[in-house]
Amino acid sequence: MSQDHTGLQLRNTGSTACTIYGYPGVSWVAGSDGHQVGAAATRLADPTGGPEGTVTLAPGGIASAPLDIVDAAVFPKASCKPVPVQGLRIYAPGQTAAMFIPLATAKGGYGECSGPTQSPALMVGYVQAGAQPN
Repeated sequence: MSQDHTGLQLRNTGSTACTIYGYPGVSWVAGSDGHQVGAAATRLADPTGGPEGTVTLAPGGIASAPLDIVDAAVFPKASCKPVPVQGLRIYAPGQTAAMFIPLATAKGGYGECSGPTQSPALMVGYVQAGAQPN
């Protein structure tokens, strides 16, 4: 299976410390209206068995969450129903205002799954202190 292991980074841009806990919300979006494509990211447990915890970020501090993106081309077109996307809509844990990461389907690309798939196409882990190791 073709899968991209990456991560989301959240930075405290405020002037005081803040705390976050849990999983970001992640979904593909398409069109000029930014409608969601396919299912939102499935939550991943930490492969090391580590527990979720509250992360305190000083001003300028970074927290991150692992993000796995499965290439939609590995799914049968009949169930995947691929469509071109504009990028990812991200909700920081506990927030209702979304952020947008441009990650458009390449010209002539397959697109992302708009239909249900047997295994998740997007998977996200919980927020941890610091940047993703890679």
